[in-house]
Amino acid sequence: MSIFPSFKELLQIVVKPREVIRKVVNADAQKYFLFIAFILGIVGMFDSSAMSDLGEKYDLWTIIGISILFALPYGYAVLSIFSVVVYWISRLFKGKANYYQTRAAISWAFAPRAINLIFWIINIAMLQGAAFYLQDPVTMAGPVFYTYQVTTFLMALVVVWTWVSSLQTLSEVNGYSAWVSLVVVVLSTFVLMGAWILLAMFANIFSA
Repeated sequence: MSIFPSFKELLQIVVKPREVIRKVVNADAQKYFLFIAFILGIVGMFDSSAMSDLGEKYDLWTIIGISILFALPYGYAVLSIFSVVVYWISRLFKGKANYYQTRAAISWAFAPRAINLIFWIINIAMLQGAAFYLQDPVTMAGPVFYTYQVTTFLMALVVVWTWVSSLQTLSEVNGYSAWVSLVVVVLSTFVLMGAWILLAMFANIFSA
């Protein structure tokens, strides 16, 4: 059995998320999870590197190397933790999916974010390490500037669409409406944000 989803499957999850996730959970809810976690991990590490302004501190190949090295554990952890919270909150709304079905619904909905890896490659080719600056590189001009603006916009568009897809995949596996999915996702996000803030507060207390 292949560990890589086909291009057709990745395209279908974009346009027919309910149909695809129904087939996935009926066949194997863990299908392709490691591959999806790895690809999303690379994209997530690149995003985090830019948000942390690592381009100002490290050279390009160090950032790329660390991102690839930690891509799988990062993607695995993020998808798993978010899935756990969504699973337990879904149960409050009488969701029918088990944990693995919930994780499949989330990971498959987010899988199209792999497209952003192409946009990252374009930005890196144009800007090198400056692609990982928190602020837009001030040296951009002409075609580079407009290309950067287009890739950034398309990245954001893909992210928004995957969140919309997750509402549909979650509602499909749980048997509730997309509106309930929205409530579940929002509550789950708040729970994780609250946990993160508390951890940061405790870290500051003990490091003081």
